[in-house]
Amino acid sequence: METLTIRSILKTTYPFLAPADIDQILTIGQYQVLKNKVSLIQAGTVAKKSFFILSGMMRGYYINQKGEEKNIFLRPEHTISGAPDALFNNIATKYTFESILESHLLVFDHPTFLSTSEQYPNINKLYIAALQENLQTLIFRVESLIDKLPEERYEELLQRSPQFFQTAFNKHIANYLGVTPNSFSRILKRKKEG
Repeated sequence: METLTIRSILKTTYPFLAPADIDQILTIGQYQVLKNKVSLIQAGTVAKKSFFILSGMMRGYYINQKGEEKNIFLRPEHTISGAPDALFNNIATKYTFESILESHLLVFDHPTFLSTSEQYPNINKLYIAALQENLQTLIFRVESLIDKLPEERYEELLQRSPQFFQTAFNKHIANYLGVTPNSFSRILKRKKEG
């Protein structure tokens, strides 16, 4: 991806960024392309990385006590993410973050990103906006899992994040919604017939 395209994506996503802010982001960020199912962050590591998804999608999952993968994060393009336990508690993460299809990222050493945000008010504003977006996504997800039936969760996710259905595989969406792939297929079939 060309630098001009990356600049354009950053400016469109965060219109308050000045050219000098984008220069700084490009200085501290490392551009990476991940093929499908490539891990950026591995469970068991103190992953001090945050990342901005230029294109593609990332999923963050952990392995539960039954040995099953559980998707906690599905992060679409133009969002920032990272392993929160490692970033904020300085402990080995229980999450693995891997690409869904080919994904283009700007990857940051998170302590460097934080110190840069202290020097550049607009980058600090970006950081706060990213935290707010992550928090809103988490609250939406928790409320949905607590209070909604699977079909209602599907409808809400489709309305809130239609890009998931263009990029993520059905098995990842089903897992994220807390249903089996077979149940998700039945939901899709009913919606198609309805």
